[in-house]
Amino acid sequence: MRPRFVFLMALAVFLVVLSAGSTSANFALDLVVSPQTAVPNQRVTLDGRGYTPSSQPGGNGPSGSHQITGTGNSVISVGGTPLTLPNAFYPINFDESGAWTTFVSIPVTDVTVAGGSITIQAVDDQGVSHTAQVIIGIPSITLSPESSRINTEITVTGQGFPASNLLTRLNSQVPISYAGFPLTVISADDLGRFTAKIQVPSTTKIPSNNIVKATVLGLSQLAQAVHAVPEPAITVSPPSGVPGTAVTVTGRGFLPNVLVSNTRAGNINVARSPAPATDDDGNFITYFAVPVFSPGLQTVSATAEGFTGTSFFEVLAGTPVIHPLPTPPTSSVPTDALATLTQSNDLMRVWTFDNATQRWEFFDPRPAFLGANTIKTMVPGRIYWLQLLRDRTVSLNGKVVGLYEGWNLHPW
Repeated sequence: MRPRFVFLMALAVFLVVLSAGSTSANFALDLVVSPQTAVPNQRVTLDGRGYTPSSQPGGNGPSGSHQITGTGNSVISVGGTPLTLPNAFYPINFDESGAWTTFVSIPVTDVTVAGGSITIQAVDDQGVSHTAQVIIGIPSITLSPESSRINTEITVTGQGFPASNLLTRLNSQVPISYAGFPLTVISADDLGRFTAKIQVPSTTKIPSNNIVKATVLGLSQLAQAVHAVPEPAITVSPPSGVPGTAVTVTGRGFLPNVLVSNTRAGNINVARSPAPATDDDGNFITYFAVPVFSPGLQTVSATAEGFTGTSFFEVLAGTPVIHPLPTPPTSSVPTDALATLTQSNDLMRVWTFDNATQRWEFFDPRPAFLGANTIKTMVPGRIYWLQLLRDRTVSLNGKVVGLYEGWNLHPW
């Protein structure tokens, strides 16, 4: 029994020693980077152990300590690129045991921007070298919403881009484009993140899928996502009723500033006169009275410039009614009547001549002229001179009008 006991005791001591050795190996790393995940141009901390101690002659640092000098082969490199000012500050002095701590900035190179596991190497003045791995994020973007109509706002959220860093004096710039059209340039933060607001261009094809790109300025690396512009759509309210019910048709996502040429309930043309026009966002409102149909579902459709939106109305059994149709909201106040031009800052000034008073009147949309404007209402039948900054096709007074840069003569 005694030899067996001695063997078991020896085995237990061996396992304890082996376990202690494994633990030591796990925690006695020679070079440690923190954080272990980063982006290009981000500042990280390096902790070195196991480098040349001061007890070995030849050190040029304080009290004979050894260094990473920043000259020759004695440098810190990231992804094979030796770091120089301002990405690293030399010399880096060691303590008596050959340990040191410093911070460096990940360089912005094709290698680091491509992302993945990147090697950091630190070599001291005696050629002692250790390495560590840092994981570099890959640029990516997300869109919210992923589907919306022209002139709507999209939030672009990015991560993994080069960071802005005061030490390297690099303010990371990210150009953003929609379907190939440059829209804005945004700055990434110190962790390579950004949030940008962009607007779907009014010239975007309906329907369509469009690429939103965020590019690393000066390099070929980019991130992209797809944004969808849906087909035009209409809604009817109320969704059901007996014949004669007044129905409101609301259109969304059509081409901007075009006439709604056809509105139908079943096979009957229910378009009103004058025909409505879409606004700058491609939206419109029109009305009709439900014809005398047999009970059941009837298709309702509206067409503008070749695009058609459809919905359904349920005709209920019952005695037909006579409901007056709503009057489309209109305003003769210049700020409202000319809103499609003033909101886009395309209108410079309006002039008209009042035959009754034999005086010229004007309207200027700038806030400074709010109390000075003499055109208080837009009078039907009167002639107006409109000065524009650029060519525009707009809906004015229920009509689609083509206007040009400069002065335009337009009857109201």
